[in-house]
Amino acid sequence: QPRALQLVEDIRAKVHAACGPTVSCTDISALATRAAVVLSGGPTYPVPLGQLDSLAPAPLRLVNQLPGPGTSSVQALIDLFGSRGMGDAADLVALSGGHTVGKSKCAFVRPVDDAFSRKMAANCSANPNTKQDLDVVTPITFDNGYYIALTRKQGVFTSDMALILDPQTAAIVRRFAQDKAAFFTQFVTSIVKLSKVPRPGGNKGEIRRNCFKTNSGARLVDVVEGFAASA
Repeated sequence: QPRALQLVEDIRAKVHAACGPTVSCTDISALATRAAVVLSGGPTYPVPLGQLDSLAPAPLRLVNQLPGPGTSSVQALIDLFGSRGMGDAADLVALSGGHTVGKSKCAFVRPVDDAFSRKMAANCSANPNTKQDLDVVTPITFDNGYYIALTRKQGVFTSDMALILDPQTAAIVRRFAQDKAAFFTQFVTSIVKLSKVPRPGGNKGEIRRNCFKTNSGARLVDVVEGFAASA
């Protein structure tokens, strides 16, 4: 989203002013993500550096492969992760745990089918611009509250509830709900694995002088907004 990208750009400007153009927006984003996880109570983890910024937006065909919040098939999610070398159900459940912080627009909350979803629908009807906490137990703390909420049928997205309803993932959800340390251990393993997924075409690109555009001047904001909507 443009506001998030502006934060990364503000950091880039300070880093480049001090060190020259030696750090990419991609690396800054990865480091800022880890800082956000740690500052909100989560675990630290190693971040591989040296990633270059792309010279063009991601092709739409790849963006459209991102799983949406309305995905109800756990097997489809596992297959998608597996196509990136992350076929373990534990990876899917642990990385979904990133929903322990953050909010969703009303357009993405799951359809009405129980008391919790009816409450979300009522809130959205009263104020369509409201944002729903993705973790209703501890919404601003990186912990296992998201999994506790799922065991109470309080998942915000269809893809969230699918994890507690499918036998491939339900036991993992319950284990993480009962044991925060187990979640943290698996989250570190899974996010490090995610950081090592090969990029299409390899690590090719540049170190941008402005995170909103390539060094040739092509702007990326419109693409970022579209990506945020699809993700």
